[in-house]
Amino acid sequence: MLLGHSMNKVIRDGAFAFIHKVDTVKDGQIAVVVINSKQVVLRKFSRQGELIILEAMSSDDKFNTEVYTKDSNIQIVGEYMGKIEINS
Repeated sequence: MLLGHSMNKVIRDGAFAFIHKVDTVKDGQIAVVVINSKQVVLRKFSRQGELIILEAMSSDDKFNTEVYTKDSNIQIVGEYMGKIEINS
């Protein structure tokens, strides 16, 4: 999976992330999440009560933390396991 800038504090642009296919993750883990059956993101995942929090870990201010209710169409499809960064 080639990543962009939304997680650049953890994974630099151009790095390859290893993702393990799962349908649940623990709070605080980085996960691949499908939002509303159309947008796929890699974010730090957590729950606060009935809210789902998807946190971008970016130095770019255009990426904000997103908050969803338990009734939102949010599907976890994988867990971030590590990365490979190739220096050029």
